Amino acid sequence: MTAPPKDRLLRTLDEAIQQGRIARELPFLRAERSVVLARLGELDEARREVAALRALPHSAGNGVLHAWLWLAEGLIDFHEDFDARARDRVLRSLALARSVRAPRIQALAAAWLAHLDFRAQDDGSAVAHARLALQLATPDQHSARSRAGIVVAGIYQFCGREDLALPWYSLVRTHATQEGDSASLTSIAYNMATLRVMSVRLAALSGEPDMQAARRARLGTEASMFLDLSLRNRALNHHSAMQQAQILIVHREFAAALALYDKHMLDAMAQGLRSSQCLFEADRAHCLLELGRSDEALVAARTADSAFIGATELEEQTIAHGLLAQIFDRLGLAELGRRHAQACVDTHARLRKRWDGLLSLCDAAGLASPGEGTPSRAATGVTR
Repeated sequence: MTAPPKDRLLRTLDEAIQQGRIARELPFLRAERSVVLARLGELDEARREVAALRALPHSAGNGVLHAWLWLAEGLIDFHEDFDARARDRVLRSLALARSVRAPRIQALAAAWLAHLDFRAQDDGSAVAHARLALQLATPDQHSARSRAGIVVAGIYQFCGREDLALPWYSLVRTHATQEGDSASLTSIAYNMATLRVMSVRLAALSGEPDMQAARRARLGTEASMFLDLSLRNRALNHHSAMQQAQILIVHREFAAALALYDKHMLDAMAQGLRSSQCLFEADRAHCLLELGRSDEALVAARTADSAFIGATELEEQTIAHGLLAQIFDRLGLAELGRRHAQACVDTHARLRKRWDGLLSLCDAAGLASPGEGTPSRAATGVTR
């Protein structure tokens, strides 16, 4: 078996399949196993399992099984390169689970759809689906509750409210530990580290970085990378290097940051981070300029300047504009510098507006604090 032997959730499913005494239950256990394989980055094995299950006799009319398989295929797409098909496939999983009245897969699909909605910046839908997952999942349905909790925690931390995020992360950690779900544990570490790095970098735009916060963020990135390696998590495995490169820049370790970018950037972009190219190239330009390589810095800065057309994340655009304003000014291109300085201000304003909107949505949905019960239907005007 190629999957990480330390993942207890996968071992539990393997044992249940091997000991299965009721033949009709085995396809559902195998389908759930394919979902776990996808999340661990074992994508080829997950694809083979999905194909085998779709080929089973009489599988075509089994709505519950196909709800699992749509979810598995969506997560394979997502964990390969953030493919846009992932969201459509998970939406199909949710719709099919609802139509056949299968609340367990419905809750898990809703939780993952919330995650994909948030990445697509469909914030109202993200909050509604996270709330739906928490409503549908029973207290012992750890996978759905942990994924929905990661989404809510990430939203609060993204909006600068780590105080509200931490109880949700704690709840996720509890569910993931109880189920033996190593993929969720690595998600907690990665998300917290990434958002702390972004927070430090955004704050540094207006002055010197908070080095205490920067050291904390750096420790988080190192812990995230160590956890991925120790659990042999292969999903999106070049992303952590981009995270590490960014915090090294804050610590002014430009040669080390540049080495990470040059080694991992193209692979990370192939794994779904192409929209981050404006930030990656701006960072490379900054490193090159600090290392005295002005001509190469100008090339990287111009590449970053042209990459905004494909950018999607407002926080990354804000940081990239701020860096390029300084870089072009230092390179004697003052007009370009002023243009990026103004774009930095404008994009930051749009980012703050998104933060305010997300906090309002979560407040209306009754998600300010976690609980093992379901959110009250009267607590929100967000409905599905």
